[in-house]
Amino acid sequence: VSGYAKVKLMFYRDDIFRIWLAPDGEYTNPAANSIVVDYAVKNPRVSMADNGSYYKFTTPQCVVRVYKNPIRFAMYDKNNRAVIYEEAEPLAFGLKTTQTMRRSGDEDFYGCGMQQGNFSYAGKEADIEVTGWDEDQSSNPAPFYMSTKGYGVFRNTFAPGHYAFNGTEMLGKSYDDGFKLMGFTSQLTHNENRFDAFYFYGPSLKDLLNDYTDITGKPFMPAMWMLTMGDADCYNKGEQRTGWPQSTPDVISQVADKYVEYDMPRGWILPNDGYGCGYVKLDSVVTELGKRGFHTGLWTENGVDKIAYEVGKCGTRLCKLDVAWVGEGYEFALNGCKSAFEGIENNTNERGFVWAVCGWAGTQRYSTVWSGDQVSNWDYIRYHIPTITGAGLSAMNAATSDVDGIFGGSPKTYTRDLQWKVFTPIFMTMSGWADADRQPWVYGHPYTDINRKFLKLKMRLNPYAYTYCHEAHTTGVPMARAMVLEFPDDVVTRDTTTQYQFMSGEWMMVAPVYTRKNVRDSIYFPAGEWYDYWTGKKYEGGKWLDKYEAKLDICPVFIRQGAIIPMYPDMNYVGEKPADVLTLDLYPYGNTSFNLYEDDGLTRDYKKGEFARTLISVSSPKGEKGTITVDIAKAKGDYKGRYQERTYLLDVRSESSPSNVTVAGKPLSAISPEALNAGQEGWYFDASDRMGRVKVRTNRLSTNQDQKIVIGF
Repeated sequence: VSGYAKVKLMFYRDDIFRIWLAPDGEYTNPAANSIVVDYAVKNPRVSMADNGSYYKFTTPQCVVRVYKNPIRFAMYDKNNRAVIYEEAEPLAFGLKTTQTMRRSGDEDFYGCGMQQGNFSYAGKEADIEVTGWDEDQSSNPAPFYMSTKGYGVFRNTFAPGHYAFNGTEMLGKSYDDGFKLMGFTSQLTHNENRFDAFYFYGPSLKDLLNDYTDITGKPFMPAMWMLTMGDADCYNKGEQRTGWPQSTPDVISQVADKYVEYDMPRGWILPNDGYGCGYVKLDSVVTELGKRGFHTGLWTENGVDKIAYEVGKCGTRLCKLDVAWVGEGYEFALNGCKSAFEGIENNTNERGFVWAVCGWAGTQRYSTVWSGDQVSNWDYIRYHIPTITGAGLSAMNAATSDVDGIFGGSPKTYTRDLQWKVFTPIFMTMSGWADADRQPWVYGHPYTDINRKFLKLKMRLNPYAYTYCHEAHTTGVPMARAMVLEFPDDVVTRDTTTQYQFMSGEWMMVAPVYTRKNVRDSIYFPAGEWYDYWTGKKYEGGKWLDKYEAKLDICPVFIRQGAIIPMYPDMNYVGEKPADVLTLDLYPYGNTSFNLYEDDGLTRDYKKGEFARTLISVSSPKGEKGTITVDIAKAKGDYKGRYQERTYLLDVRSESSPSNVTVAGKPLSAISPEALNAGQEGWYFDASDRMGRVKVRTNRLSTNQDQKIVIGF
């Protein structure tokens, strides 16, 4: 470049390359293997040509230009016509290394890890360092961003940084080659005298997340119990509050048994072994909690030196790493998450589960990231919607905040916060610092009943959520999705206009209530038809909805036309009942499908190929009354405990009653709702249920054969 400085351009795949600057001529990599999981070159097909003012490197996916004077880098499409990104200035290095990028006026940016209250950065700045837990601060940054132009960048570093996507307009800046750069700039800085960046060509945002996680690691695959309600506290430090447990075993009677008493869904419980709490009789406590449907973990402030005993002998299965331990963040926090995660997996065949703050690129491999110790109020709910979807745009699928925070709070904010988090993968409550504990029954009627309703819905949605968590594990695409991730061609979704709603998977749109009024404004429907989950009312796409009335027991949820939503039977914890009855909540429109993923829900045997996929397809006329065909393909794959037979319950949106229903060509009888609910094979039409639903129940059918259910009109 100049003097002793050198720079490398390295292709790892047709769509991934690396620019590596050595200011003193020596290439260094302080991050080593901590963030990048695979430096292997995967047979890129690259040709090079000298085009006079620049060198052209061509792959089947894209073109990289290296301008000669001064040296600058750019990416173009594979035809070398459309610019994807372009440096506006040569790399500047010293105490800080800054890349100045050309930015289009209509270009938007996502990523940057978990940034409080933000997911879209056009015209904004983002700290790529741990700055705090309040709105517009950063709790779990990542040195990664991606653009609506179809590219992404990961800086391979632990050095803090600052990304400014709000640079001033450039007016006719000329270089020796006569090229004039117009538009705006972005300045991307890290506090180190080196530059090491991986570049990804999508072109879609989902492609970019897949590429980014190919380099930094895929999000961990949760066990199914990890998708259920979690409860954390320093339970055995009773002197802090009257009525608190005095020792670890008291957690059983004073917390766990209350979940049973109040008929509350649950999944895991996490006592605190730090801050002088310690634990006693851990082995028997774990056993007793297991009888009540809980997995047990520990919340530590000072390390995992006893994890072999805690996991291997006592049976604990998760760790929460307190800020007293990981507060430095960066490599320190990443190594802490890795130690805890591997400590669990090295002492059991089950899956690691870690909670931490101060995450970085790569944290998605090991840990749920949460936004820190928060004061609850209505703003807390509001700004955590883009906080969590923004984290997902850095492949942090397991991203959340404590239900109703740990300070402040109220009955209504607790219920409103819990409602929408039901439609995200992982969440928990944390008691200990507010006037009231954070269990879902604490505030009494009507809050207890409403919280139970939503927690039971979350349990029923487990097969839906689990399938999307597997998608995150294999592609980096999160379950809780900013609208732009599912509707990238809709310009309305690209900026902050829709930041207070999100997609839960492909089919469910959630617009949380975040004010004390039982009304939600500014709900946007992308193209197509949408249906109110609670009433069945239809809404046309491309329009806005204001003054949606949402009483306290309603979280605004809308279903996209064509939706296929698999659901398990009602239960309070994973494994309480068999899941051999599968409900299919269907909104037929054209030809759609859902590829249900299942494994044993617990062990790491899925890594050995022990899992099954069941393709569920629905075909029907678009927007017209006509035959609805539901095809349930035979299971592909196998695992221990897979159901060889299943009963299917179809809950199908229809505005009119069918004339006949057949299963494998056999006509089903029209029966009463009471008979169907009692387990009899048959069907009925309910015109009063959400503006029309057809309910179908089959006998037990083989999952090793294709099944066809036809609803005729």
